[in-house]
Amino acid sequence: MILLVAEKPSVANQHYKPMLERLEGEKFTQGDGCLIGQNHCITWCVGHLITLAPLDAYPGFEGGWKLGNLPLLPEKFRLMEIESTRKQLTVVREMMSKADVLVNGADAGREGNLIFDLVLDFTPAFKQKQIKRLWVNSYVAKDLDKAWKNLEDATQRLNLSYAARLRQRADWMVGLNATRAYTLTAGRGKMISVGRVQTPTLNLIVERDALVEQFKELYYYSVVGTWKGFQAQLLRPDRDAKDSGKDSAEGPALKVAVFEKEEPAQAVVDKCAPPEDAVIAGIDVQQKKQFPQKPFDLTELQKEGNKRFKYSAQQVLDCAQNLYEKKLLTYPRTDSAYLPDTMKQEAYALAQRLATPQQQGIMRPESENFVFINSSKVTDHFAIIPTGELPNGLPEMEENIYNLAKERFVQAWLKPYVWNEMEVTLTAPAGSDAETFRLKLKQNEDLGFRALVKEEKKAKSKKKGDAGADSAAADGKSGDDSGNSDDITNIVESFPDWKIGDKAPFDALELQKKKKSKPKYYTEATLLAAMKTAGKQIDNEELAEAMKDRGLGTPATQAGIIETLKKRGFIEAQKNNLVSTARGREVIALMDEKVKSPEMTGEWEYKLSQVEKGNLDPKEFRDGIVEYVKELFVQLHEKYGSQFERETVTEALPCPKCSQPMEIAPWGYVCKNGECGFKAGHTIAGRTLSHAEMGKLLATGKSDLLSGFKSKKGTTFSANLVLGEDGNIGFEFSDEPQDAAPTDYTCPKCQKKLKSLGNRLICEEPCDFVFYKTIAGHVMSDEEMAELFSNGTTDVITDFITKKGQAFSAKVVWDSDHKATFAFENDGHFHGTETKFKCPICKHTLEENKNAIFCTGKGSDRDEQGNPCDCKFTLFKTVAGKKLRAADIKALLNGEKTELISGFKNKKGENFDAFLKMSPVGRVEFEFLRREYPCPGCGGFLRKVDGGYQCMQCGYGIPQVFYQRKFSDEEVENLLKNKFSPVLEPFKKDVTTFRAALEIREGGKLGFNKLTVEVIKQK
Repeated sequence: MILLVAEKPSVANQHYKPMLERLEGEKFTQGDGCLIGQNHCITWCVGHLITLAPLDAYPGFEGGWKLGNLPLLPEKFRLMEIESTRKQLTVVREMMSKADVLVNGADAGREGNLIFDLVLDFTPAFKQKQIKRLWVNSYVAKDLDKAWKNLEDATQRLNLSYAARLRQRADWMVGLNATRAYTLTAGRGKMISVGRVQTPTLNLIVERDALVEQFKELYYYSVVGTWKGFQAQLLRPDRDAKDSGKDSAEGPALKVAVFEKEEPAQAVVDKCAPPEDAVIAGIDVQQKKQFPQKPFDLTELQKEGNKRFKYSAQQVLDCAQNLYEKKLLTYPRTDSAYLPDTMKQEAYALAQRLATPQQQGIMRPESENFVFINSSKVTDHFAIIPTGELPNGLPEMEENIYNLAKERFVQAWLKPYVWNEMEVTLTAPAGSDAETFRLKLKQNEDLGFRALVKEEKKAKSKKKGDAGADSAAADGKSGDDSGNSDDITNIVESFPDWKIGDKAPFDALELQKKKKSKPKYYTEATLLAAMKTAGKQIDNEELAEAMKDRGLGTPATQAGIIETLKKRGFIEAQKNNLVSTARGREVIALMDEKVKSPEMTGEWEYKLSQVEKGNLDPKEFRDGIVEYVKELFVQLHEKYGSQFERETVTEALPCPKCSQPMEIAPWGYVCKNGECGFKAGHTIAGRTLSHAEMGKLLATGKSDLLSGFKSKKGTTFSANLVLGEDGNIGFEFSDEPQDAAPTDYTCPKCQKKLKSLGNRLICEEPCDFVFYKTIAGHVMSDEEMAELFSNGTTDVITDFITKKGQAFSAKVVWDSDHKATFAFENDGHFHGTETKFKCPICKHTLEENKNAIFCTGKGSDRDEQGNPCDCKFTLFKTVAGKKLRAADIKALLNGEKTELISGFKNKKGENFDAFLKMSPVGRVEFEFLRREYPCPGCGGFLRKVDGGYQCMQCGYGIPQVFYQRKFSDEEVENLLKNKFSPVLEPFKKDVTTFRAALEIREGGKLGFNKLTVEVIKQK
């Protein structure tokens, strides 16, 4: 008898039963958990029937959790029945015992092999039987029949079985051992769940959340010129290209210039502005192509389902699995976006049948080469495509996923988008220090698939006109090889007749100020992309393809990993974002890099794929995981040695309140006397106390001087611990030099080793060196202090606070007396950088730092007339809360009035606009734009008062807020002059929000023009 074992009853009844009736002429009767025929029988698993036994199933691990017997790394793993499916396991084993041939008909993948293999491992006698594999990509009758007629010998996919077992055992060895170890050492009474793939995935989310929440609004500057009516961008050498060796023989690679500060960008504008000529130094014309995307693999389908419909990865997988079982889609758990060469003719005919008339009109001929037709790129399964069966009455979610797969499959056969691109290189001004600009022109030749498929907006691409990313040269690679994030492309009908050497001044040259993009929380789509490359940001399609074997998990398991993190309360969905919870962040903070590193886990996943392909010995993989776990426990012993030691303690500490013996809990010590209630944690300010240290503290009420505590700001400190009368433990800091703790820092004055005493570092007598760890409100971290004492300077630190409460940035350096002082920077130069400006008072050369431009004439200095100079002229770069532009500073120092500047703040925090000018004595003064508010009542003028505008002669007034909308001064001025306004919004009355134009009626009454009133919304 031949026994076919399906993975689930629906597959057995809907697909395998009709197949065997069709091909073998069988007639089945319904059994208990099986279908019985004459020569063929069918039974099924219900997912996994067998699993690996837990730790406490092994001798010596029964009962409570202990650190002393970890890690457990079995040579032979114990198996156990899954309680909920025990009945079906009995049926499967009974049927297997009667069969002559066993056919594994579980899903065609790693997990399908494992489900079947574990049943054989549980009853080894079954391995003596003849074993076959039914490998199914599609449940359509013709595909299923072909697979049955070509049953594989089970040994053909032996490496897949090895990889499946190794994956399961690696997860067990890492997950169970690490979960117990971290729970007992760092859990403080809470369980800390650790997973080989789960924890690095959580780490990705926690790190991204920190980036989003710590993001500070920053600006950058670029230079854009208009030349002969087209926009051109300033270029600078690409340092990344230089580091990676991508510079060409023609010169260094260039990219769009981005400046962190305004001054150097303004210098380029000043240097290249008209009447300086810009000359064409080079012209390059190329034809480029962008091909449509390949059919979906599972990860890409999940990403698109999340982006388009906000479905979770698990929901998309469930829909795709249902559609597969309904014969509408091919096998969904695939990591391939390719089709085998042998399917080309059949797939092309299917695409023609599914395409709309518009799509059929732009399909490429079948004879052409298609990048996704490539047998060498097909793994165990090909891309997810429709089977050709027509759907009927699908649930909405399944219908949406089916349509996604169908659209992408058909689009893959459409013609490419073709355009011509002219890249013009301009140099200006003439001379050896000329700047380089790029002017890009684009002429569409054939829209191809883009005529029907809406282009996705690229997160880092801002293009002029309606052109999309200039991606994909003829080989499908990205055409935007400069790596620019702010490319400007000018769309034209035809290219101008330009030649090298043509010259003309820029029509205009402007400095553009832009906000740096704020990082975004992960969505399920972007998290799946990050998991695919183990967190590395890879935009290039081929590199991402190469990285997919080094990702976190596989397409078949990634959705489950995300769902596990949700169920365990480590992450939560906020709208379409995935955000870590406080518990999730706490867990990652406790993890060692070895456990949470996405890159390392990605490398393990890669090795697993090599086992699957037969390129790596399974024993080598297992030995690597065993060594990995052993190294992890060496690190845990170093970090939590006192916790491991605490398990060996035999004597109990007496309670300081009632003298009864105390019990050791995972998080500390608890009095056995229930009426007493005393308890004390053994981890304080990030430092775990040993049993002996805890004993002295509880016995005497005070510990020895202990080091290694960490403050909330991350700096380490030393202190005595004291036990208060209320049973709480606190710190006691000593000023006695003999209580100071040794450090690795060297005194810059006498080169002896320094000691840490509370908030300062001190040297031995007779040296009087002292360093205070808190400087201008900033607590120096251990890394910053190590840098200062090693190199004599820190990097720029950004959160110092002045006595007036203003933040500033500076380096910390030693002065001549070995005292810590500040060094300010400006574009790489230290405090006191000379400028090109002259002092408006004494004509002395001005200098500048980060915050101001000032005169340096002091005491013995002389001005231009030879008179003694002690000038105190200072021009601050921020006036009334508004940072001045380089053009504003230039105007003031040249004795000119600035343009009208918006965004000043008065003492009440209100915004106002004004011009700035320099007074004869060197003070910056405001000049306000004079507005006229003509009174419609008496012909006089209104003045601005609190709450509105009022005429002082007749008392006529207009409120500043009208129907919950606040008027600007300009709007009021225009309204009074014209007696009407344009349509303004939003006005609000009760629950109605509306827009309308205003008018001043006879007698000066303010009202709405009824013909213009339009409701925006009503609650």
